[in-house]
Amino acid sequence: MTLFNDQIFNPSWVVGFVDGEGCFSVGVFKNQTLRLGYQVQLEFSITQHRRDHELLLQFVEFFGCGYVAPDGPLKFKYLVRDLSDLNRVIIPFFQSYPLRTVKQLDFNSFASVATMMNRKEHLTEQGLLGIQGLYEPQQNI
Repeated sequence: MTLFNDQIFNPSWVVGFVDGEGCFSVGVFKNQTLRLGYQVQLEFSITQHRRDHELLLQFVEFFGCGYVAPDGPLKFKYLVRDLSDLNRVIIPFFQSYPLRTVKQLDFNSFASVATMMNRKEHLTEQGLLGIQGLYEPQQNI
């Protein structure tokens, strides 16, 4: 049974929902197959209880990218990790429709890291340190 109205998916509603439930994250993971030994991964996500699985599928339709995957036994997560989708859809959307909470600071750092990755700066030691410096301070907010 669907309890939400398809008409709610307008930019203002999406911004408000993401302000409360969304996450813009930058992961730096060890990967010995890479020259510097680290990999940078951007991820935009929204996690909900499994009862709201259909709602998350509407985000796939609204943005035209990403996917929904299980996140443990009781949750599902809408995920966008593909850098081209982030650059083409997610980042421009939130630049056009800014977040209204402190989460905007996370988005700003997220978008800056995407720009650095587009320039291949994440493949240099200086760029990798710059990415860590940009994003880690936001974790204390």
